[in-house]
Amino acid sequence: MAPRKNRAPKVVEEGISVSTRDDFSDVTKIELLVRAANLCSRCHVFTIGSTDAGDRKNSIGVAAHICAAASGPGAKRFDASQTKAQRRHFDNGIWLCYSCSKLIDNEETFHTVAHLKEMKARHQVYVSGWVGVVPMAPFEAKSEIRAGILEATIFLITKAGSPANFDVSAVVEGYEQTINNIDPNFKVVVTATSDSVVHELVPVTSPAPPIQMVFNDDDANISADLAWQKMIEVGESIHIPTNDFKFVGSKLFEHLNDVIVGGTLTLTPSKRRLETCIYFVSDDAEFELAATESFMGKGSKQFDIEGSALDGFFTYRYFIHDRYKVDATYTFDVAGWLGQSINNLRHYHRIKRAYDFVVKYPKSKVSIEIVLNGHPMRLWDGTHSDFTELFNRLKRIVEIAEWSRIIAAKISKSLKLKTLDLTVKDERYLELYAQLLKGDVIRKLDYGEYIFSARIDEAESKAINVFCSEEHTQVTITNSPKIDFFGNTIRLPKLTKKVSSYDIVFYSSIRESDFKSLWCLGRANNSSESVISIEDESSPVLIEN
Repeated sequence: MAPRKNRAPKVVEEGISVSTRDDFSDVTKIELLVRAANLCSRCHVFTIGSTDAGDRKNSIGVAAHICAAASGPGAKRFDASQTKAQRRHFDNGIWLCYSCSKLIDNEETFHTVAHLKEMKARHQVYVSGWVGVVPMAPFEAKSEIRAGILEATIFLITKAGSPANFDVSAVVEGYEQTINNIDPNFKVVVTATSDSVVHELVPVTSPAPPIQMVFNDDDANISADLAWQKMIEVGESIHIPTNDFKFVGSKLFEHLNDVIVGGTLTLTPSKRRLETCIYFVSDDAEFELAATESFMGKGSKQFDIEGSALDGFFTYRYFIHDRYKVDATYTFDVAGWLGQSINNLRHYHRIKRAYDFVVKYPKSKVSIEIVLNGHPMRLWDGTHSDFTELFNRLKRIVEIAEWSRIIAAKISKSLKLKTLDLTVKDERYLELYAQLLKGDVIRKLDYGEYIFSARIDEAESKAINVFCSEEHTQVTITNSPKIDFFGNTIRLPKLTKKVSSYDIVFYSSIRESDFKSLWCLGRANNSSESVISIEDESSPVLIEN
């Protein structure tokens, strides 16, 4: 049944967006947090607590997927064989802080699914031993130790009669001598400042004494050999769990066996620093994004050049292998914006200029220029189609940032990026309100597009006449949405959406509570048009509590 143009009662319900990600439920997120004892499963920092004022929570924790929640660009460790339920299950999650979550995804090769599951299990065993124990954070333990050292030092100075009579260098010298007594084959030079102690180990015999790594079993030995061979061939770093081996051949290094249990030994081949400049280029113009440094590593079968600019916003990496075959990767990463004011994001004006260049010259490319042996040279830059996806991400980042800055400018209090999470629905509200704060938004609706739904009770005897009347030709929908604005809860100004023409379908429900009631559904026809506006002088409001 499709009646004529008509008017319906005020309706506040609108359609919702459906995410393609298999995200965790709130119950699963809480279970991950609780089972991790509110600690990051990797670095053990506390992830949630009260703000200093005590008026709201302060969170840096995230329920991260071990196997990605969805496929596509940026998905890490995605497993197509998993079901939707398996991706959303507790077993596929690990509780982390934002920094470790980002680091793990950046080092995807090292942080395999098996490695992350082992990390999660090891952390749960670790926190189980803390139940019923008064916790002491590392900085608190360090403060207690420091206080004890200061107390002992003050006692010694007082006993000496005057600070001038107390030989501070003798304390450092005594510590240095103690370390040097461990192994006469090495000289240990200790440099102490107010906030750090640096140990430099220098062989004093020639040739330098050999230090062996004895592995606990054949599997660990084979794994290390393969990693070593790969480092020689392609120049990649080696990561070896310290539980897999022991140092032999030096009392000093053997002493390390007792202090590095549960850690990771990383062997990194030396890399050469190269002066670098990053450009966006087209056939007609060139834009300098930033000057920075690249690092070049070399193996027997390939070498690579990598670097970053604008405090990690832009990163790049080149692999040259198989007789000069080149694989290049580029990324834009906004993790460095966390904690910054939305209207004062680091390097934003430079990034906005890069966006303007790409919009003006859509067939642009990234060109990396390095200085090698005193001579500038440009690295392979492919074709402009190789950068389509990259520049689309840049455009999306800047568009969302521009919408956010327009809205944040209307709020008197400076808002910081507390999280980078933004739902599709909230993103659409940002785009809409950024336009509404400049003026009304008029849109031609697609045929069949959902507009509203409403229940018509039996008590309203004139309801049918109202819907079928030719005196009223539009429906008005009002809404004042509340959204999560990058970790800040804000209520947006009240909007009014007027639809001038639409079709209605009447239907009934089989539920007992709806007995003798009708429902109607409004959908757009070929003449439907909406006008969305907000009240004059109204502004977004930050919800403090």
